[in-house]
Amino acid sequence: MQSTLENHRREKERLLAEQEKEGQPRHVAQIRRAKTTLPGGESNLSSSSNEPVAQPHPTSIAHMCPSEGTSNINVVCSWSASVGEGGQYETIVGQHHLRNLLIRPQNKSKGCPLAMTAKHVEKVCHDFDASSHLDVDLEITLRNRLVETDVDFEFALDHQPEFDFVGTTSFKWSLRGGEEITVPMKARFYAGGVYNLQSVRLTVLKSEAPVPYLFPLQWTILVEEGS
Repeated sequence: MQSTLENHRREKERLLAEQEKEGQPRHVAQIRRAKTTLPGGESNLSSSSNEPVAQPHPTSIAHMCPSEGTSNINVVCSWSASVGEGGQYETIVGQHHLRNLLIRPQNKSKGCPLAMTAKHVEKVCHDFDASSHLDVDLEITLRNRLVETDVDFEFALDHQPEFDFVGTTSFKWSLRGGEEITVPMKARFYAGGVYNLQSVRLTVLKSEAPVPYLFPLQWTILVEEGS
């Protein structure tokens, strides 16, 4: 019985060899069996080597900026738009080239080492005749963009004549690499209008000299007057 199986195995190997000589492709399973099966029926590879290795997506941060490699990337953004009127339209295309973007900086970065985002409602209605002011929740999140370096900084909100901030409006803090902090507060309005809540000023406290940063961001909220 064993001799019959051995002859059968040799015959399959001979046929596969002939297919390769004639340029006929083999099935993936056939190639895998040929590579992993020994004459005695034992595998010459460990089981882990047969398992597919998960690879990150080509455009993911893990692929473009591995932790042990570079943290700068170049990005090309392609766009298209239809312009015209009266049924006459044409399509225009273009590209934006973004070079040397710091995705995962290790010890230093161009500009402020802290990234900042805000969470708030974009539109609200309030009856100012019934209540003299309106308080809106605002959450500001600061994240240390540096992976391996701590950042000491001072947080402050500049005074705005049209509305007030209620809560912690200034403090000093230190964030470890990749760490973040969320600052909850309220914005207080006394009349309807369109307001930009972005009033943050950050000062990075470096040993040589403090470095202040202002951000050209707009956190816009529409306050409507109504009952």
